[in-house]
Amino acid sequence: MKPTDALPHPADWNTAIVGESIDIKRGVSWSKEQEHPKAYDRAVPVIGISNVQERLELGDLLWLSGLKPKAIEHKRVEKGWSVMVGSNGNRQRIGNAVFVAQDVEFLFGSFLIAAKPKSESGITPEFFFRWLRSDQVQSYLSASSEGSTGLGNLSHSFFRKMTFAFPKKDEQTAIARVLDAVDAALDSAREAANGVKELRRAVTQEFFYSALGVTAYADHPEQKLPPGWRLLPTGALLTEEPKNGVSPQATAQPPGTPTFSIAAVRDGKVDLTNTSNVKYAKISDRIADKFRISAGDVLVVRGNANPNLVGKAGRVGEFPNGCIYPDITKRIVFRTDGENAVLPDYAVLAWNHPIVHNQVLRRAKTSNGTLKINNRDVKQIVLPVPPEAAQHEITSIVAAVNSKLNVLNQKIRALQRLKKSLTYELLTGCVRVNPTMLECEAAA
Repeated sequence: MKPTDALPHPADWNTAIVGESIDIKRGVSWSKEQEHPKAYDRAVPVIGISNVQERLELGDLLWLSGLKPKAIEHKRVEKGWSVMVGSNGNRQRIGNAVFVAQDVEFLFGSFLIAAKPKSESGITPEFFFRWLRSDQVQSYLSASSEGSTGLGNLSHSFFRKMTFAFPKKDEQTAIARVLDAVDAALDSAREAANGVKELRRAVTQEFFYSALGVTAYADHPEQKLPPGWRLLPTGALLTEEPKNGVSPQATAQPPGTPTFSIAAVRDGKVDLTNTSNVKYAKISDRIADKFRISAGDVLVVRGNANPNLVGKAGRVGEFPNGCIYPDITKRIVFRTDGENAVLPDYAVLAWNHPIVHNQVLRRAKTSNGTLKINNRDVKQIVLPVPPEAAQHEITSIVAAVNSKLNVLNQKIRALQRLKKSLTYELLTGCVRVNPTMLECEAAA
């Protein structure tokens, strides 16, 4: 890997070296005493690493007091600059960048770096940002990062020596506009997906909070429930004891018996269609047969260092044949007939609701840094149980919302793939953009 290797490009493009064509400056440093969590007299807002995401996120800012006017002027975030992560414990974050499209009234922190093409370089800020955000450049910056104490740092010498190619300014502008259009479509799809997630949250809140009421459920159980609803301990809804999974040695590659990581349990599902969630265990068939999963099984996370994951439930969908469930989970079998019948999909919704999860956290115990729930805890968790018809209604509505969310997520993934391929093809000249055509479209 050589920093002087530019991406492939047409013969009519120019090349430039970052250190010669780009202005680079580091962020502002400060002491703990200068920090304020909200606006403060004469304090200046500052962005940090958490603000550098897909876009520049400004929801969580620090305010700094006692800065000298010269520092404020030099470390200000300005229009046309790319702000990138310079230091982070996760080396994959090194080089992650956002573009500042408008002048704003805040500074950037010391773990960030700002970069902008020099006025005489012939490079537009928007094109430079697109080059900086390309997968190839991001991989170079992550791989070349330095540090030996767990904190990765951008290699400034490597970055300054990097060479990149660029066309004439009108084509640079056209390339940036094409990728801006893809980003706008991505933003629109993400906004729609967030709206559907909020709808899903509101639907479950309607059935759980509004039907039972937080105070009715947590503090005043004597308050009258809706007709046919009951509050029952999970133990009364099961056909057998909850059963922990098995904990054999596991690897990311076959051969072995397929199992899965905790990342598979999310959004009410045990998602084994994502191969990165699948592991392979060294275990005999005789033992593995005791821990095989079936489609429709309900599994609950029984232990994790992250309290947000403990007690989360998922229902098994598609899975590799012969898959076993790991020791991090418990298999729970609900009654499917009789007075205390519970639909598995409804049980998962109930278990994942904040009201129920708060019960789990109150009962969970910490052991060696891991929060765990045992069988007794599981059986004592109280669930709101409506009549079976209401269970069907709740799960069908949520399923319809989830279906819409799946469509939007597929659209987001498709746009991400399009952006990735387009970025490479445009930045290497494999696909050329006619600036005149874009101008005609804009005029129309």
